[in-house]
Parts: sequence; C-alpha cells; structure tokens
Amino acid sequence: MKTVNELILEKLKEGFERNGYNPEKQMLDDNVWVMAAAIIPFRETSETAEFLPYSLNDVALRESYLSLGNPTHIVRVVLRTKGSYGLSEYVDGTDVYVSGDYDLQQADCLVWPDTWIEGPPKFEGGTILSAIEWCKRMAVPFFVQLEDPFNP
Repeated sequence: MKTVNELILEKLKEGFERNGYNPEKQMLDDNVWVMAAAIIPFRETSETAEFLPYSLNDVALRESYLSLGNPTHIVRVVLRTKGSYGLSEYVDGTDVYVSGDYDLQQADCLVWPDTWIEGPPKFEGGTILSAIEWCKRMAVPFFVQLEDPFNP
C-alpha cells in the first residue's frame, strides 16, 4: 500500500504536471513538474496559522472554508518549467489543501481550490535555493525533482 504522502504526490503530479515540450515531436509548449513538496497535517493551531487561508480569529471565514470540505494536510508545492528557452532557474510555489486517506488509498487535491487556482502564487519567480528554503519554513520537503522528468 502507498503512504498518504505518495498518494498526495500522485494527485499533485496529475493536477500540475504537463509534458508539453519535445521539439522532436513538434511539442513546443512548456514542461511543468512538481519540483518540491513539503507536507504537514492540517491543524488549526498557532504553529500552523501562517499556512491557513484564514485567521484563526475569523470565525465566519473559517466556517465558510470548512463548509466546503475538510483537508487532512497542507502541502507546500513548488513547480518548475522547461521550454524552448531551456530549464528555468526561477520557480513558483503555493500551498495546497488536500485530503488523504491511507485506508481507502485516496487523495484529493481539490479541497479549497480557490486558494491556489485564483490569483498569483504565494511564492513567485524565486530561485531554486530560495524555493527550497520557503518549503522548509513549513517542513523539510519529502519530494525533490530538480531535473525535467519528461526530457532528462
């Protein structure tokens, strides 16, 4: 059986990764992949407050989010790209709220999608080193893939 982290990583890759650049096959869009991911259990505490999309004191906004679903984890994910310009040295990242169930072997990355689909990323146009440090502010990354997995 897969761990919850493995299940969540699979869903992140399904949702974010794109194999769009391969000049030999006339594919000229960018490749996008999960470069790094850090994960913590979803908890509403003072230690995790900075990772929540609402203030712990804002009862109405909290209830609004929780009425849409209950995440089990918060994942800090960094995306990297490669295209005709080569391998990008600048990356973007955001926090994704997910639900993972070990017993059912399921994960869902669409808990509170408005927190990452709308607006700019939480970490935008930073270097790889600064992105890893940004991840570590949440937790040590459990996954790192620096090179393009589609066209090594």
